[in-house]
Amino acid sequence: MKKKILAIALAAVMVFGITACSGEATARDEGGATTEASASNKVKKDVYSGEQEIKIAYVAHDLSTPNNQAWLEGIQREIAPWSDHVTVQAFNGESSAETQVTIMTDIINQQYDAIILQCSDGTALADSVTQAEEAGIPVVTLNLDCTSVHSALVMAVDYDAGRMIADQIAEEIGGKGKVVIIEGVQGLTRTDNMERGFIETVEANYPDIEIIDKQSASFEKETAMTVMNSFLQNYDQIDAVFAINDAMAEGAALACQSAKKGDIIIWGADGEKDALEMIESGQMTGTIYTNSWDQGSTAAKIALLMTGSEYSYSVLSETPQVIMEPVIATKDTVGSISEEDRW
Repeated sequence: MKKKILAIALAAVMVFGITACSGEATARDEGGATTEASASNKVKKDVYSGEQEIKIAYVAHDLSTPNNQAWLEGIQREIAPWSDHVTVQAFNGESSAETQVTIMTDIINQQYDAIILQCSDGTALADSVTQAEEAGIPVVTLNLDCTSVHSALVMAVDYDAGRMIADQIAEEIGGKGKVVIIEGVQGLTRTDNMERGFIETVEANYPDIEIIDKQSASFEKETAMTVMNSFLQNYDQIDAVFAINDAMAEGAALACQSAKKGDIIIWGADGEKDALEMIESGQMTGTIYTNSWDQGSTAAKIALLMTGSEYSYSVLSETPQVIMEPVIATKDTVGSISEEDRW
């Protein structure tokens, strides 16, 4: 599978169209007008010359998850040709916005050259992100966005992922039945949008499908097993499960397997390797796959580009978005995802 980026949305041209000129950054806004802003006081470094050390920080929501590990590997792959003078330091946010705020303060004080961030709480991290940008440190968020304007967001589809899964489930259960949702952490843009896309699609297009319950499992497989067991005990009929990420879908599948409820349709999202294998074995029904290695690599490309430019985030009115290509992975299609693309 070749790497693809689905879309560069909103003001993305403002990032990639910036031209370096002594002390100023120039970009086009959505109306086509040219705007100018003074570049940061931070000295910009030429990434590709090898004459200066470049430090990039990767601040993960939870470094132990397959997604975060894959993003980190993608970042490392991208900077590998310049590893003699470009380094990446990974920081574990431990699923805590408070921890991430502390990490961000340290990174800013240590004058890192760029930050790649997965926000545990987009509102709580907003001030930290603004402080970094004002210090001349571009911030590129990954999937979990920030409410303040910053250099770029590299994301998998969210609302449309929910919409696509709703359509898939509706087809599989004949447009009629009872569905439960296993939620992630409420308040995170990607997960909220995905759930909203699912619910709005069901309500608009499938009047005979009833969403009978939803409960958070905080992205955790073991917690999702507990949540799914509770659903199975409380409801005589469950036709399908939508879990906001693959780890929770895997947990739901294991719970259904233990309860001998193998006929329940189970969908996740992300496309991690374990989920793809469970789809192939028939334990899960499907997922929306994103190549997380490519996503991390794309974030690193943007960070490197901005580090070596006279770019200033002050030219932006909205955060530019790069949206990665989604693949609907079912037992019929999962074989199209090669081993080398399975993270």
